[in-house]
Amino acid sequence: MKKTLLSILLSISCILSFAQVTVTHMDIMFAGDEYYEKTDNMPPIILGSPGGNKVWNFSFLNALDQDTVRIVSPVGTPYENSYPNATLCMIEAGSYTYLEKNTSGVYILGQSDTVLSNPSMFMPLPLTYGATHVDGPVAAGDDEIYSGPVLDWYYPDTLAPLFTMGMAHTIDSALVSAVITNTFDVDAWGTVTMPDGNDYDALRVQVESDYTYSVSIYCTDTLTGAASGWYPSGGDTDISNQIFFMSNDPNVRSPLASLEMDSIYVENATFNVGSTLSSVNTIEASTFKVYPIPATYNVTIETTKPSKDNSYELFNISGVLVDKQSFNQSTQVDLSQIAKGTYVLKIHCADGYVNKKVIVE
Repeated sequence: MKKTLLSILLSISCILSFAQVTVTHMDIMFAGDEYYEKTDNMPPIILGSPGGNKVWNFSFLNALDQDTVRIVSPVGTPYENSYPNATLCMIEAGSYTYLEKNTSGVYILGQSDTVLSNPSMFMPLPLTYGATHVDGPVAAGDDEIYSGPVLDWYYPDTLAPLFTMGMAHTIDSALVSAVITNTFDVDAWGTVTMPDGNDYDALRVQVESDYTYSVSIYCTDTLTGAASGWYPSGGDTDISNQIFFMSNDPNVRSPLASLEMDSIYVENATFNVGSTLSSVNTIEASTFKVYPIPATYNVTIETTKPSKDNSYELFNISGVLVDKQSFNQSTQVDLSQIAKGTYVLKIHCADGYVNKKVIVE
């Protein structure tokens, strides 16, 4: 009986310990980071069902070629003037992807000289088990106009009367527009074993990208010109799926692995094989003072380094964000409306972050 009870208590302890894992903007992508990746094609990965306490063994992943992903400040990059809101630039294989990272997510602003009319979300933040987020629909890129031989192949002039109810006779050009809706679902948590033999607590993020394409053709009325104009001519849809494994381990600030899916099968797996990280990291606990602990109605945060960059996030034992605020030198966290129990207070500043345990009685 005692052995069974001990086993149950140990299991609960492990679950609660992991449940506090939350990936925030302080856990991924900083200027100065370099990530080293390889891609394994058609790996025999078994994903398993959604839920908790999962084990994913990626130790067998292997590939010869290695890619380097650099995260830099947009300042001084070739297209910085086109992206005034960019906070980061990702350089890979000679292309420049401009990003905006804040507390709510990482957003793609465009690539090189292709500026998106609306940012597209790369990853919502914070990530917690059970969270779902829908982004879109937003433009998937610039509208494309086609003419010449390509247009003639797909849309010969003989189709013009069909689209215009007989009023126009010539197809001049075609306009193709695309919008994308991304759905992010944090559907599982567990342990990932990487090819280097290390284990990481991780969240599994399923991403479904729904593309909707629409085509309009410009038809010309060769007799009177009155019926010339744009006419809808249909469209198409496409769905792609990716899976990301994300950790808040301080030694990894990029996805542990990202999988490209084909139906239920894994087409390829890009996996992290190492990193060179910038110096942004955890800071000395003495930088911030939190009292009283335990507390009933509120706790006070004070710092020896006042700054407009100071902020806090309060998480419950399940990793759910309960409260967040910015402050300068000191602030009070209101606890009067939350349940009794143990919470994690993550305090951010320009130099990094520190976690403090808060007990509400």
